[in-house]
Amino acid sequence: MDLRLELLKSAPPAEAMEQLFEGLKDVMFSIKDPQGRYLSANRAFLLRVGLSERKEIIGKTSRELFPTTIAMGFERQDREILEGRNFISNLLEVVTNPDRTLGWYITDKVPLRDHRHQSIAIASTTRDLKIRAEDDSEMARIVKFVSVMNQQFSEPIRISKLAKLSGMSLVKLERRMRAIMSTSPRQLLTRIRVEAACEELRSTSKQFCEIALDCGFCDQPTFCRQFKNLTGMTAGNYRRQAEIR
Repeated sequence: MDLRLELLKSAPPAEAMEQLFEGLKDVMFSIKDPQGRYLSANRAFLLRVGLSERKEIIGKTSRELFPTTIAMGFERQDREILEGRNFISNLLEVVTNPDRTLGWYITDKVPLRDHRHQSIAIASTTRDLKIRAEDDSEMARIVKFVSVMNQQFSEPIRISKLAKLSGMSLVKLERRMRAIMSTSPRQLLTRIRVEAACEELRSTSKQFCEIALDCGFCDQPTFCRQFKNLTGMTAGNYRRQAEIR
């Protein structure tokens, strides 16, 4: 069976997603299967990999379409989603532009599930920031800042110290991040910690107080409050839903 038709049979909403993103010029959209093969992509995606028809991309992998270093990053993200991560959000990365130069983009990824709630594919959007990679050294500093935050989120973090290590003032960092990612450094740190807590709620039986400290929250009440603010549900409800799945 055609890979795309098989996807639409297992997850009918995928066709509506295709229609929604087809006309967006600056947002790449794609769906991959667990083997890393593309099942669908919009015109903005095709334009950036030098193809003209959707059928040309079906069955191809990232390494067949992008430079190896970029493809390896995509593969790492896909593994995280397939291993149980609920989403990847506001990820700053370098992707090829339509003229084959490199530019800065923001990527979001989510698992696509069937009626049994099994992950059968990965859907992603990648938004073009219209900033060429070689033209904006500050973007590299922001990426460095976010990378260190991802590595050290479980520790007490001083945002101002991280900003200094990245070579930017806190004021400039906050202004650029709000303009580019629609979030502040502090909000991003909270989201990273909540995402880590989601993983522990799904995969361990630890008490909430343990999870709070593991993920960098100062105490359980703060963790529970920020978890609900960000996800819209309590940590207990999230764990129960994960167990049902």
